[in-house]
Amino acid sequence: MGQQQNDSSSHNPVKTAGSTQTSNGQSDQEDLAANSGRVEKDSMDILLAALQDLNLPATIDRTDQPRKHTEDDVTIVIVSHEAEAWAVFFEGNRQYPGAVLYAFTPFWLSRRPSPADVTIETLYVHKAITAGAGGQTYLDSFTPPRRVTYVLNHVCGSDRDPILSAGNKLTAYGLDIPMSSSMPISLRVNDKLLTRTVCAATDVAHPMTLAFILPGENTPDYPDSFPSIRVVRLLSNQNICPSDVEKSVTEFLMSENMSPFQKVVVKPYGFDWFGSRGVSFHPVSEVKAIVTAVLDLMGQIKTGEGVLVESFYATFDPLAVSVPGRPDTITKGEDLQCRLRVIVCRTPSNRAQMTTIVCGINDIHTPVNGDNSVSMSLELMLQLWGVRDTTQQREIHDVIKQKSERLLLELFEQERKVTVEERGGVGSQLEMVGLDVVLTKLHGVITPVVIEVNGQGCIDLSFAYETTNPSRQGEAACVWVQTMVSRSQRFLMQDKTVLVVGGGQYSKRNLWQDAKDFGVKIVMVDSNPNHLARNQVHHFLHVDTDDHTRDQEHADVIVKRVRSEVGRVDGCVTFWEDCVPLTSLVAEGLGLTHTPSYQASSAAKSKTLTLEMAARDAKRDPAHAMIPLPAVLKFEFGCGSVGIRHVTTYNEAAEHVTNIPKMLVAADGLGFGDSLVLMPRLTGSEHHIEVVMFEDQLTAAYVVDMGPTHYPLCLQTLAVFPSVLCDESQRQLIAASVACCRALGFTTGVFSVGMMLTRRGPKLLEINARMGGLYTRDFIRTIYDVDLFHLSLMATCGIRPVASNSLVGGYSTSSTRDNSGQLIGLLLYPGRHGNALATTATPERLQKLHDQGTVVFMQSEEEVDGGPHEYESPFATLVVRGATVEETRAKFMSVCLTLGLETEDSLVGLLRYCH
Repeated sequence: MGQQQNDSSSHNPVKTAGSTQTSNGQSDQEDLAANSGRVEKDSMDILLAALQDLNLPATIDRTDQPRKHTEDDVTIVIVSHEAEAWAVFFEGNRQYPGAVLYAFTPFWLSRRPSPADVTIETLYVHKAITAGAGGQTYLDSFTPPRRVTYVLNHVCGSDRDPILSAGNKLTAYGLDIPMSSSMPISLRVNDKLLTRTVCAATDVAHPMTLAFILPGENTPDYPDSFPSIRVVRLLSNQNICPSDVEKSVTEFLMSENMSPFQKVVVKPYGFDWFGSRGVSFHPVSEVKAIVTAVLDLMGQIKTGEGVLVESFYATFDPLAVSVPGRPDTITKGEDLQCRLRVIVCRTPSNRAQMTTIVCGINDIHTPVNGDNSVSMSLELMLQLWGVRDTTQQREIHDVIKQKSERLLLELFEQERKVTVEERGGVGSQLEMVGLDVVLTKLHGVITPVVIEVNGQGCIDLSFAYETTNPSRQGEAACVWVQTMVSRSQRFLMQDKTVLVVGGGQYSKRNLWQDAKDFGVKIVMVDSNPNHLARNQVHHFLHVDTDDHTRDQEHADVIVKRVRSEVGRVDGCVTFWEDCVPLTSLVAEGLGLTHTPSYQASSAAKSKTLTLEMAARDAKRDPAHAMIPLPAVLKFEFGCGSVGIRHVTTYNEAAEHVTNIPKMLVAADGLGFGDSLVLMPRLTGSEHHIEVVMFEDQLTAAYVVDMGPTHYPLCLQTLAVFPSVLCDESQRQLIAASVACCRALGFTTGVFSVGMMLTRRGPKLLEINARMGGLYTRDFIRTIYDVDLFHLSLMATCGIRPVASNSLVGGYSTSSTRDNSGQLIGLLLYPGRHGNALATTATPERLQKLHDQGTVVFMQSEEEVDGGPHEYESPFATLVVRGATVEETRAKFMSVCLTLGLETEDSLVGLLRYCH
């Protein structure tokens, strides 16, 4: 872990206006202190109520015992004196205990010059509510103050309120840390007219709109090219001519777009207008009443605000359904309206993902919100409305998901077009929105209509729903928290220097630019003086390390050169199997403690030692007087299935030892020796488990299913992800993999474990003390939005590599598949697929299909090796993606047949593994 911060100065709160005396002798600072104290007391009461709803114990005050921390702690701070972000707080501490803090007032934090750049500032927290994984909360203080890695600020707004003014200053332009929705971004998101134009631009259904706006200094230039939106700009809200307003309203009501509607809504918009304040409903025939409502609001708005007159969308008429033994559905004529709150969040890879839908029902003449309706799921609401068919329910859900995610992506795109100053800082970006949606019928089809787009404070409604539905707790905020953690980790990794031993070959080509994008400086050591990454890394050291029988000598040379030519490095890691033991020796020589030990790495490199140590830890006798046949013959120090063969007799084994080409040893870099070992043959399904550990604690794990191998060899044919095994079987594999890693002494890092799942349970094949190769990283990034490469870099630098969205974090494979789909990949070998690769499935055609989105083409070798030989490396992996296992399997078979890639064992294997 990093060293403790040496800043021990006292609390330096946010600067405010100079202190002056009031008429009663009290200073502004005394007023601020009184207001802050009141806010703290009220907020503690709100927290107590939330804890009671969750059946959690009361908060424990530990401020008299300041907490210790390190400079590399993830510290996500929520600044709020209301209940807007309890969903984030509790879900955050479930994913990463102790990392998410709640500050009731901006005076619990301070801005100071950044350690990295004195021209900008960073945040420190002095006092906050903290929580453990079990939900116990504490009121804690920090000495020295704890550096913030991410801030979510809800305490901002009018400068006339001293607390809100302090909140504005807390996250004003000039911070270096990641944050969600600065004040400028919040103003844009809460601009109902602006977001309505975004709906129009993305073909998302929205109300017909007449807007009267009072432009301010930062008022956007609203597009006027959308037929559904009309904008009237006011010079002021004084001396407004009622006849002009009436004329605009009348023309709007008489327009062709408004002909289907019988009612309109009049409402104000602006940063200080929220909830149902100022909202009124009117029949389109009552023009005078509509104009009066508009004029009344015009007298109240300020510059930068406005008044909207919009078409009213009623929830579609309930379907007439009568089912004996079930509650009656809502019937037509009850005059009820349903409003949906849809939460959509930014993912760590900057995609958009809908996380939850919460519904409320109330009188059709009253705005529906969390104060006047009971929260329920979309499924229950549709059942009450007579939509009981689960397929139709799913179709409605999917349309809402598609439209809402498209809308958020467009908001991301617009945000990219503004300057850093207009965003409010280098670390500020939009990360979640809540959409108010009505399900109505358009042209006979049930259609979601987006009424409003709300900023980050709207997640409180989802939290209220989750407290009464424990099985769905954390659902709304889970992806947002993952993004907060990911951005915090990226922030902590900025300018870290990592020594990578062994650059690998073509398949690793994308790692080095990705490391630079991650903010990490790579110092590479490699035997090839002309390695393709030489000009992509921060510093390149050429050291001939191919003879691994001399690893200690090579390590001494590397350590000496690093110290003299580079200086301090923060971590040492490898992504190339042959360099694993060497990397451990180098790390030990440099005094780096978050790289696997040489003893552990050497044991993992030897197939015999791996099984012996794993068996010893399991209290089993590893000795075999005679290996039963059939058996498997493999290189003692091999990798990538090179040289492995199933044998049925000892004569066959002896013949294989004699006939295996000697050139194979040199060609595949088996620099540790060419001895072979005979091992028992296991029957069952083969799986690769990627295990992420930090200081002996499991933080994430992923299971990849493997298809049948090319018998009698062990070359892979298929890879299926996420696993089609049930969660229980996957957990068995994960538990066994972690036990084997611990048995060998692996406590920190990313490890790739090969397992067979037999009828008697998981059985170990091998452990690789590095991140899995080929398609593994891309598979996990695609489905789980987690980058094993980043986690490896973090672990070696002593930063806890958390990736909560795996089975370890409580996420089921089925829910993951619902959000991200299924992948099936075919490994392409020149010897087996050479004809297709030269004709129907050339690399150029596969790349074109990849660019079109039909397949995913993951090339691992630079060229197709024309010479057929028995032990060959895959040229590439051809991947198809679908929403379900069945859909993906059908798509996979179609692609294989179309491209001439079908092979009997691959297709039969797919049917076997993806049933």
